[in-house]
Amino acid sequence: MRFAATHKAVSYLMVTTAFVMLMLTGELPLWLDAVTLLLIGGSYFFDPQQHPLMLGRAYNYSLYALVTVVSLLLLGNAASADAFWDGGLRVLCLLLVCKLWQRRHNGDYLQAYVVSFVMLLGATFVESSMVYAILLFVYVVAVIWTLTLFHLRREMEENYLLKHLPGRHGQAAESERVEVERILNSRRVVGPPFLLTTAGAGLVTFVLALIVFVLLPRFHVTVDLPFHRRMLPSTGFSDRLELGSHGLLRDNPRVVMRVELPGQRPPASLRLRGVSFAHYHHGRWTQKRQGEQLLTVQHGVAAMDASGVDSVRGRVQRAEVYLEPLDADALFTPSPGKTLSLLLPESFGGLSGLQLATTSDGQVVAHGRRSPLHYTVLSLPDVLSDSQTDDVALYRELSPELRLRLRSLALQIVGDANSSAERAERLSRYLAQNFAYTTRLWKPSQEEPLFDFLLTEKRGHCEYFATALAVLLRSLDIPSRTVNGYLTAEWNSFGQFFVVRQQHAHSWVEAQLPGQGWVIFDPTPPQNSSPRLPVLFKLRQFFDGLDMDFGKYVLEYDVLAQQRLSDRMSSLFPRKAQPGRAASPDSDVQLASWRRIAVMLLGLTTLAVLLWLVLRRLRTAQVQPSRDVTEGKGLLRQALVTLRRRGFVRGQGETLQMLSQRLVDASDPCAPPFAKLVELYYAHRFGDLPLDRVEVSRLLREIVTLAKQHPPRASSLPS
Repeated sequence: MRFAATHKAVSYLMVTTAFVMLMLTGELPLWLDAVTLLLIGGSYFFDPQQHPLMLGRAYNYSLYALVTVVSLLLLGNAASADAFWDGGLRVLCLLLVCKLWQRRHNGDYLQAYVVSFVMLLGATFVESSMVYAILLFVYVVAVIWTLTLFHLRREMEENYLLKHLPGRHGQAAESERVEVERILNSRRVVGPPFLLTTAGAGLVTFVLALIVFVLLPRFHVTVDLPFHRRMLPSTGFSDRLELGSHGLLRDNPRVVMRVELPGQRPPASLRLRGVSFAHYHHGRWTQKRQGEQLLTVQHGVAAMDASGVDSVRGRVQRAEVYLEPLDADALFTPSPGKTLSLLLPESFGGLSGLQLATTSDGQVVAHGRRSPLHYTVLSLPDVLSDSQTDDVALYRELSPELRLRLRSLALQIVGDANSSAERAERLSRYLAQNFAYTTRLWKPSQEEPLFDFLLTEKRGHCEYFATALAVLLRSLDIPSRTVNGYLTAEWNSFGQFFVVRQQHAHSWVEAQLPGQGWVIFDPTPPQNSSPRLPVLFKLRQFFDGLDMDFGKYVLEYDVLAQQRLSDRMSSLFPRKAQPGRAASPDSDVQLASWRRIAVMLLGLTTLAVLLWLVLRRLRTAQVQPSRDVTEGKGLLRQALVTLRRRGFVRGQGETLQMLSQRLVDASDPCAPPFAKLVELYYAHRFGDLPLDRVEVSRLLREIVTLAKQHPPRASSLPS
C-alpha cells in the first residue's frame, strides 16, 4: 500500500468515525448530517494541490471569514446552554469540512484531527450506547494508525529534504537527494504488518482494559454538567395537555426505555402508565396535583402501598425498567397494575436534587432527574386503585355546555345499555369503529376542539379519541380520566425485553365502574405496526439487545455489581444442591447469561493471543533471513574456504564478483564454477529468484574436485 494513500485513508477513517459518533447522538438535524457526510466524502476525491486558486491567500482568508461569521451567528445569539451547545456542534461540522477541503500541508491534517477529537468529546457527553462503544474502538485504532503515519510523514518531509554538505575539497557538494514524492508513493513503508500490528495493539489494550474494568469497578459520581446527556423530548407528559397541539404525536424511533419481565411470559403488548389528567376545560387537560406526597427511599426501596401484600404475594409481578433521560418527571409503571413499591439503585439517594413522589391516582414522579435510571416495579396486576380513596366527584366534573350538548349523543350511542360497564364498552367501540385515525392535524375551532372531532372531522390521533371517550362518559355521570403513557408490542427476542420508542406514545381512558374499580378503555383504532423490512427490523433488534447488555453490564457496573458478578461467576462451577432449598426461578437464566459473558471474555482473550502470535510470526519472517538465503551463504562459505586454501583470500571490501574476476585473470580452473555459483546466489539474494539447491551443490562439488585435481603452486599459497 502506498504511504501517502494509506495516510490519507486512515485520516479520513478517523475523522469520519468521530462525525458518525456525533450523528448517533441525534443532536444534529438530518439535513446537516447528510450535507456534512457528502462534503467529507467529496473532499476525499479532491486534491487542493491540483488547483492553484486554492493555494492562494484569498482562498484561505475567505474560509477564515466564513467560519468566523457563521460562528458569531450561531454562538453570539445563543440565549441558553442548549442553544450554545447546538451552535457549537454546527461550528465543529463547518470547521471539519473547511479543513478537509484545505489539505495543503501537515498543519491542516493536524487541525482536522483536533476537530474530530472535540467531536468525540461532544458525543461522549450525550451518547452511551453499545454502537458508540464499538465506534470508539474503531476510532482508537484509527488514531494509532493516523498519528503514527502522520509523525513519519512530517519527519520525512521536514528532515529529509535537499541538503548541502561540505565536500572533500572545501566546496559545497550536493548530497544524495531523497525524493519525497517517491517515498510517499512507495509500497515498502506501510504494509499489512504495520496495520495488523497497530490494530492488534489496540485489541490487546481493549482486552486488558476490560479485565481492569471488571476487577476495578467504578463508583457512582453524579456531576450535573450544563451539556450532560441531552434529555429526550416528551411532549404530552407535562402537567397539562392541549388538544390541537402535537401532544403525543411522535414518529421518532428513538428508544425511550426498555422493560424486562423476569420469570413471566411476555404478553402480546405492554402498556406503561405515565401521567393522568383530571380537569378538562375548552380542549385542555390539567393534572390533579393536590394529592402529591413525597416518598422516603430507604435502602433502595420506595414503598407506596404495601397493604395486603402478604395475602397476594404470589401474584406480585416484577418489571425491570431501564429509562432514558426524558424532559418529564414521570416514572412509568406497567398498567393495569397497582404499584406497590419501587426498587431503586443504591446510589439513588445520592443523586443531587432528586425527589420521589406519588399522587393519589397512582402516578409516580421523580423531580430533578436528568440521567438514565434503572428501577424495579413491584405491582399487583389487574388492579389500578381502590375506589374508596379516590375523589370521585373530581372525575365527574364537566362544563354545563359540554354536558348539555354531548349527553344526547352519548345516550344515542349506548342505546338500551343500563350498566356503566356496558355503556363504557359501547362508547369505546363506537369511536373505534366509526372514526378514523390520522396523524395529520387539522386546525381546531376556537369554540371547542372536541366538537370538531365528534361532529365534523371524525378523525384524529389517540388524544382526541381518549378525550372524546372520557367526556362522553362524564356526560353520563361515569367517573373517568385520560392517561398518557406508552403502548408497545415490540418484543426483542434477542435480549428478552420490550422496546419502548417515542413513536409508541399513547393515550387511553380509565373509568371507574361499580364493583370493579378503575378499568382501562382504549377507543383508538388499532394500527398496523408490522415492519416494512423484516431483515432490517431483526438487525435493529440485535443492536438493541447489544445496547441493553452494554447498559446493564457496563454503564451500571459498580462495587455492588462487582460483588454480584463474583457470586454469579462462582455459580458457573457445578455444586451439589442443598437439601430442602428451592432453586430461584430465574437462576438458570442468570447462569446462562453469565456463561455467555464468560465465553465472550475467553474468546476475546484467545483472539488477542492468536493475533499476537500471527503478528510475531510476520515480524520474525521480515527480520530473519529465509532458509534459502542461509543455505546459500553456507555453500558460499565452503567455496571461499576451498579458494583460500588455493591462495585466493578475499580482501577487505572485495565483493564476490571482484573475487570471481580475480580467479578468471589468474586462469584458475575453479573460476568457471565459482562465477556460476556467485551468479546464482546474487539472483536469489537480490532478484527474489528461488535458489536451485541441486545446481548449487553440483557447482560446489565441482569446485572441490577441480581443487584436488589441480593443486596450487607453492608460491600462491598464503603465508
